[in-house]
Amino acid sequence: MQLAAIHLLPPFALATLVLLSMVVAIEVGYRIGLRTRRRASDPEAIVKRDVTLGAMLALLGLLLAFTYSFSLSRADLRKEAVLAEANALSTAFLRADLVDEPARSALRRALYDYARTRVVLQEQVRTKEQLEAVIAHSEAAQRKLWPVLSQAVQVDTPGPLQNALVQSITEVLDLHTTRLSRVGDRLPEVVFWLMVLVAAGALAVAAHNGGLAGRISRSRMAVFAIVLSALIAVIMDFDQPQRGTITISQAPIEMTVKSMADDLAAEGQRMH
Repeated sequence: MQLAAIHLLPPFALATLVLLSMVVAIEVGYRIGLRTRRRASDPEAIVKRDVTLGAMLALLGLLLAFTYSFSLSRADLRKEAVLAEANALSTAFLRADLVDEPARSALRRALYDYARTRVVLQEQVRTKEQLEAVIAHSEAAQRKLWPVLSQAVQVDTPGPLQNALVQSITEVLDLHTTRLSRVGDRLPEVVFWLMVLVAAGALAVAAHNGGLAGRISRSRMAVFAIVLSALIAVIMDFDQPQRGTITISQAPIEMTVKSMADDLAAEGQRMH
């Protein structure tokens, strides 16, 4: 899975990078404004006639609103994919209980082993290599499902049950692809840099107007820059489902795995 560099940075590092760009934009804009003030005959009139700052702030507001909505909707889709997969795994496990032995135990065990690989914790995917290893491990367990299912439907299993089993396992396999696509569906890198460019441009124009007026409130500009940086960092944090501070809960699949483990343990005790 190919991810842009910005999606691999920790949220704090990303916020720091954005904040530094804001600080540079403020300082550059203010210095240019001071230089223009020394050359202009009436710098105050230039500030009063300028509509650039209002337009830049309006554009920035729209851009932040759209990107925030985009990232939030993608986060909701990832949550739905986790819940859907947990339900599909639970359904397939219950239907496998209706198959005769020995296919019954083999299919239930294969589903349990696969379900365990679907719980993705934050410490497991801190790097791109770890993420790829987790996906490869899950796909290796996934490849064992279909051969076990083929053996289950070849025994004396009623046709309706065979169809139900095939449908359940197929849904489980499809949801693997769905979760992968949801994880890979990130905010395009060009949109991130556009946000930074527009935010830095708005701050630079505001600082430039301050330079034309001969004064600037650095504390207010700093607060504005910090707020913008934090907002952009939060937007990007939604795009790091298992690496950022806003993570996708694995509780649905964890509960499914625990339920499977309890059923297998109880079955093992009955057999002994």
